[in-house]
Amino acid sequence: MTPPSSPTLLATLAAPAPAPAEGYEPVAGRDTRSVELERMIEARAAAKTASDYVHVVWAYGVIWSLFAIYGLVLWRRVRRVQADVRALTSRLDAS
Repeated sequence: MTPPSSPTLLATLAAPAPAPAEGYEPVAGRDTRSVELERMIEARAAAKTASDYVHVVWAYGVIWSLFAIYGLVLWRRVRRVQADVRALTSRLDAS
C-alpha cells in the first residue's frame, strides 16, 4: 500500500508550523503524557481558584473587622487621654 500523494496533503505536511503566540513557549525535553498531566493539574487548580471566592470574602471580612476593632480601641484610648489632659489642665488652672 502506498501513501496518498495528493498535493493538498503534501502541502499540509510541508507547511511550516504557525508562529507561536506571544508568551507561548514550546515544551522541550519532556514526554507528552507528563506535559498533559501538568496542564490538567494547572487547569484544575486555576478552576478551583477562580471559583472559590468564599475564602477570599471571609479573609477580607476578617481583616476589615480586625482593622475596625483596632480603630475602635485607638479611638477610645485617644478619648481617655484627652479626658486626662482636660483634667490635668483644669487642675493646673485651679492651682
